[in-house]
Amino acid sequence: MRAVKPSDRYSVGIDIGGTFTDVVLLSAAGELLAKHKVDTTPSNLEACFITGLSRAAQKHGLEAHQLGPILHATTVATNTVLEGKGARTALVLTAGFRDVLEIARQRRPSLYDLTAEKAKPLVPRRLCFEVRERIAADGSVITELTHEEMARVADVLRESRAESVVISLLFSYLNPAHEQKLKAYLERELPGKHIIASAEVIPEFREFERTSTAALAGYLRPIFHRYTQDLAQELKALGHAPGKLLIMNSAGGLMSPEAASERPHTVVESGPAAGVIATATLARQLGERNVISFDMGGTTAKASLIEGGTYKTTTEYEIGAGMHQSLAVRFTGYPIKAPMIDLTECSAGGGSIASVDGLGVLKVGPRSAGADPGPVCYGRGGTEPTVTDANLALGRINPDYFIGGEARLDRDRAIAAIEEKIARPLGLSVTDAAAGIISVVNAHMGRILRVVSVARGLDPRDFSLVAFGGAGPMHAADLAAELQIPRVIVPEAPGLFSALGLLWADLRADFGATARRNVDAANAPSLQAQLDRLEAEASAWLEREAVVRARRRLVRSADMRYPLQNYEINVTLPPGRVGTTWLKRARAAFHAAHEQLYSYCDPAEQVQLVNLRVTAIGLTRRARGRGAKVGAASPRRAQKDERPVHFQESGRIVTSPIYERDLLHAGNRIRGPAIIEQADATTVVPPSFEAKVDGHGRLIMTRGAAARV
Repeated sequence: MRAVKPSDRYSVGIDIGGTFTDVVLLSAAGELLAKHKVDTTPSNLEACFITGLSRAAQKHGLEAHQLGPILHATTVATNTVLEGKGARTALVLTAGFRDVLEIARQRRPSLYDLTAEKAKPLVPRRLCFEVRERIAADGSVITELTHEEMARVADVLRESRAESVVISLLFSYLNPAHEQKLKAYLERELPGKHIIASAEVIPEFREFERTSTAALAGYLRPIFHRYTQDLAQELKALGHAPGKLLIMNSAGGLMSPEAASERPHTVVESGPAAGVIATATLARQLGERNVISFDMGGTTAKASLIEGGTYKTTTEYEIGAGMHQSLAVRFTGYPIKAPMIDLTECSAGGGSIASVDGLGVLKVGPRSAGADPGPVCYGRGGTEPTVTDANLALGRINPDYFIGGEARLDRDRAIAAIEEKIARPLGLSVTDAAAGIISVVNAHMGRILRVVSVARGLDPRDFSLVAFGGAGPMHAADLAAELQIPRVIVPEAPGLFSALGLLWADLRADFGATARRNVDAANAPSLQAQLDRLEAEASAWLEREAVVRARRRLVRSADMRYPLQNYEINVTLPPGRVGTTWLKRARAAFHAAHEQLYSYCDPAEQVQLVNLRVTAIGLTRRARGRGAKVGAASPRRAQKDERPVHFQESGRIVTSPIYERDLLHAGNRIRGPAIIEQADATTVVPPSFEAKVDGHGRLIMTRGAAARV
């Protein structure tokens, strides 16, 4: 790495994962100066954030004034929900609708499973209170909200000792007057409480989803508010000026800590979203329009689709949804009605625990060893074998080069745990037991790759696989072979790729409102009025975030359907004023989207626009990456060792050369079997694959005949 100049300014990306916290420093010229991993401390996430930042800065002699924006992806919101450690929250509902969270939707993950349990509501029934008021389905007032009624509700809320109060009244998305009136009153009567009106969180129809999303916001807001305040104080103590910190949201954009504190439900998939942004950026650099993003970390594996150069977003998501081994199961978590990058994930990571059940079946996950105690080979007290232990036992990981040699793994402990817990109960050798663990976890991950491709009518053979995360490059080639994906792309720093994605993201916030109107000339004026209002809100947000006008973008979309359908498709809307041509183009876009998703459409049928959406984007200045070393150096100069390695495709142990990735040059080709090591990840090149280093230092792996081209 080059010497650091005092005048240089560096961008920082910090991604807190379930096992490790990743830190990257990028210069204004686009050089990746520092790559660091530190242990995640689940009980005190601020600590690993500050530790990682301080270590990276100190190692390179950087002062606080030399660090520019600090971009952060966090698991605070997700962990709070999964661990049930959110704020004590009360819910105020229209009289007669106290049980909306309890009733939820009459949908089950398994239709005939009579023992299946729904997620326990974030707000227990004893903290749900009714208020006498009523707004009709057309937005008119049937029963006024009186001062006496508000006073009565304030008294019971005061006695409830709730830290947050969520107000979700019937049809408030059409007429929020009662919610606003009650919120203003409670803010005066209950100082210090977080008061949240559902119409301000999500002004959209579907009572349960709106209430669930607002309840989640109330459950998280005090926790996230304290977290961002603590981070701000820690950064100030280190000499960082206010305003440096930005947080990644689940839709792939950045927002200020204040905005994230107001809308904490929008950051539940913060880290995975950064990985997809990094993949989309890399795909553009490579000229690849169709790629599958595959991120395997210590706790989970995530897959997402980028088609035609664009990643997908959805407003149908559940946090805390059960993992039926590999496939994410809907209707078992807490629905969030907010734009998010469309991800499918499973409980398959390096820390996923392998076990043998009562029927003698080998299982991997969903339990994870996490960061504490971690896999057995970490030597921190873990006793149950994990995927990392299996990879170590099979020779795929160098025990002396973990995190670039900062830690040493205990291979003997890993082998002993696999023998005791897996091999002996199944009557297998340690090698076969470890290979079985890899086969099972690969099967789980193969399913999520099929979910984002085959299940949507797409052929994975038409896509490339971008593999990252600390464990992704170890498993990617096997998965590509299984799904016949022609190319695997391993980024320059795969183990820190999500943190790098933070540095490539734009500012983003989403605004929406229910319309429920046919896309026809009669409704053109009202649709234009709603678009104007949403775009005014989006522009005001960009103004508050201090985005200069030249870097502001507004993107329109809508959730649309045919009449009598229950669910919608999100479709990008044309620019310009709503008129005859605009309406025709909007209908045509929906018909095309319906045809692609369901293989049919009906151009003669009326189209209904359900929800209007406007996305506010503040474009950031992305640094350009620097190329890899160029020269005629043979890859043999990068070979540092050889060792016995087990490969899944051959089913046997093969003595394989070991290469140091940092010593490879652009144009170098490495034929499998081989292992390519670097500080943040290990890439496995099976016997039938070949890896080539491109002009920017990325590894491109191809198989069979394609590998010989």
